[in-house]
Amino acid sequence: MASPAQASAPLWLKVLVIVMGLLIVVGFVVAVAEIARRISTPNAGRSPASEGGRFTERIALPSGARIVSMTAIGDRLVVHVETQGGPTSAYVVDPRSGTLLGTIEFPPGAGR
Repeated sequence: MASPAQASAPLWLKVLVIVMGLLIVVGFVVAVAEIARRISTPNAGRSPASEGGRFTERIALPSGARIVSMTAIGDRLVVHVETQGGPTSAYVVDPRSGTLLGTIEFPPGAGR
């Protein structure tokens, strides 16, 4: 017959089971909260074009500038612009609204 000390589980095992149970509960609560947040703001991830709406936004470029490339990064659009004799720039645009969020200039000869 086993003694009472051998019959019960070790303390570390009890603590581990309790911690894992709490992690499962916390994970479930976080998942439910995120689903509720996304349901409560259904238009947050949709662009106006996907809903049949249109928008027009004009972003002024320096005279003589040309667009070299456009790259989608996350939820932003980065437009690479070259100017004649001036710095190369990156225009960061919100593709949902067409709003210019900022520019990054790369002057020629600028080092670290």
